[in-house]
Amino acid sequence: MAEVKENGKHVAQAGGGQEAKADRESLKKRIQKHYDMSAEQFLKVWGEHIHHGYFKTPSDSNDQAQLNQVILMADSAGLSAGSRVLDVGCGIGGSARYLARERDCKVTAISNSRRQVEMARELTAAEAAGKTSPSSSPPSAKDNIDFVQLSSSASSADTGTGAVRVLNLDADKMREHLAGTLGETFDCIWMSEVIFHLHTRQLCFESAFGLLDSGGCFVIADIFRTAEDPASSSKRVKKELASIRRNHLCPELGTVSEYTEMARKVGFRLRQEPLDITKNVARTWDVPLPIGSVLYLITQGRDAIGYMRGMRSMKNAYAHGTASYVVLCFEKP
Repeated sequence: MAEVKENGKHVAQAGGGQEAKADRESLKKRIQKHYDMSAEQFLKVWGEHIHHGYFKTPSDSNDQAQLNQVILMADSAGLSAGSRVLDVGCGIGGSARYLARERDCKVTAISNSRRQVEMARELTAAEAAGKTSPSSSPPSAKDNIDFVQLSSSASSADTGTGAVRVLNLDADKMREHLAGTLGETFDCIWMSEVIFHLHTRQLCFESAFGLLDSGGCFVIADIFRTAEDPASSSKRVKKELASIRRNHLCPELGTVSEYTEMARKVGFRLRQEPLDITKNVARTWDVPLPIGSVLYLITQGRDAIGYMRGMRSMKNAYAHGTASYVVLCFEKP
């Protein structure tokens, strides 16, 4: 993977030049459109947590498995009351609300999908108001950028913990806006199934390092390829990786060692050894799409249809050892 400089910063990409930059921007727009379009359907199918589930026991429901994944990441990061968390690629805010409500964290959640941001704000406002679902016209839900109190802890009013705010912000610009414009830093950067979408992975590690205070952690749950050299892999592996790239809107999947090297390069150190939970998350892709969701996605074009095809390719990639699902936790000295 090559590196170029944009605005004085090193940016990892699949190849150099204007053509590669155009490809990156095209993919980013497709991802934004995909999550704008699919936000309501994903809520119906996956619930408020739009990520893999960590099935600890055969009896775990999908909802419980998704909570297990959040808890695993939170425990890895050592989150406690008062922790300032930046949830990058927050979806519709399920993890952010959990961390605020159950861990008394002060969470800034960001997404580049405008529709996801709107829904995250609506769901957060509804929870704060004690409702089970948002009203049809929640006040200021679309434009509110203030923290919304969720925690019931008696200490929360004094410490400012147990709250969520949701911002429409691109990951590539998070350091510039949050640290540069607002002067904010965090105890934890949280990224669940986000970096695999990015061409700018090295920039992401640089931004996370710059946004963390000393002793802060960068916790990642992501999808990885297992082959260090995909060019020399079997036809089946190449086909499965190509299907993931195409249908899940991502560049070539990275390896755990590549991520670890990117982290080391900017100054991170491993807080704990990588935790491979592939066998525990594989059941995620057994969830059938309701017929209504299938019919809706079919009307939304190639990327929506590709996502449905990609569900099988991801399941096969896990079963064949082509891809893995790993939790990483890095610390800023």
